[in-house]
Amino acid sequence: MMAVTSAELSYLRLEGTPRERGRAHGEELRAIIQATMWRWKDAIQAQTGSAATEYLDLFLDATDFLPSIERWTPDLLEEVRGLAEGCGVDFRAMYAYQLMDEEWIFRGAHRRAVDGHDLAHCSVLGAFGQEGQPSILAQNMDLPDYYDGSQTLLHVRQDDGLEALIFTPAGMIATTGLNNRGVGICCNTLDQLAPSTRGLPVAFVTRHALSHASAADAVRFISEVPHAAGQNYTVGGPEEIVSLECSAHKVARFTPRPRRVYHTNHPLVNDDLAARADAPAGSAGRQVAGAPAAALSNSERRFACLEEALADGAQAVTVEAAQAILSRAPVSVRRNNGKGSMTLGSLVMELSQPPVLHLSPGPPSDTAYRTWAFA
Repeated sequence: MMAVTSAELSYLRLEGTPRERGRAHGEELRAIIQATMWRWKDAIQAQTGSAATEYLDLFLDATDFLPSIERWTPDLLEEVRGLAEGCGVDFRAMYAYQLMDEEWIFRGAHRRAVDGHDLAHCSVLGAFGQEGQPSILAQNMDLPDYYDGSQTLLHVRQDDGLEALIFTPAGMIATTGLNNRGVGICCNTLDQLAPSTRGLPVAFVTRHALSHASAADAVRFISEVPHAAGQNYTVGGPEEIVSLECSAHKVARFTPRPRRVYHTNHPLVNDDLAARADAPAGSAGRQVAGAPAAALSNSERRFACLEEALADGAQAVTVEAAQAILSRAPVSVRRNNGKGSMTLGSLVMELSQPPVLHLSPGPPSDTAYRTWAFA
């Protein structure tokens, strides 16, 4: 294990069995993980009016994700158990901490908490088939600002030779990342889509996708697995980048332009929408907009910004071009904006051989990118 922690980012190289990897993660970043989990629990209590422990018990009792996790990603469940041991945190709390998107959905349904739905805004773009240029996959990972200070890059080495660079808050198994076979994955919350209390949670889908040696195999996995939460997964490799809108009952591919992909936080092709008790009459319990109007408007503005920036198919999307797009407002969300969210990290992936990651551990409008490679 190798660990380096700076003011902006913790870098942690993990090897060994899944349990050993998790334990090392928890031990090395214990103070950061515990502090971040306290802020997370404080936010839950503030938004739900319930003690965090009681609320999380209610959430876990109302969902049943463990059978899917045990079937599809048992190694990652072992890693979470190791995380809890290394960090000195109860397993149920550490397990709930992995369920970021699923807990947001439950929180919104539990209290119709508008603020809870307005915390996650992510923007993704990709370009492939560029003559003389590698495929580029890039994302601003926008999360609640209580994760600020926990930015972590995990460098996971498996026994089979596969390695992955995974950006995540400390204590979580994944939010987005890139492996040494040139497979990258980005995620956008689509909480307007139908969830399932028995599907595979987002963090486990993301992390397992990075265990595949080809983008085609990762796409096949995402297309077959049952999904716990509405999510857009953008999966890329050296030859192609695919955008998938996933819900409890459907996986739909979104192709906005030839050799270009981009997405934000509202569904565009998947009509498997979440049932809402307060949906308009005649909608069969479904509300097309799903999210509050302000959040959807923000998503639409960011989508329009990406669409305009990528409109010229003849213009190559370079690393520098992707960084410039992700640094624009409203795509880059600054700290202390009064909305409780921020761009926790910005990633630009060169899906080449060898692949390269450019990572800004904060809003790219004011945080420099640093280059990471597999060595």
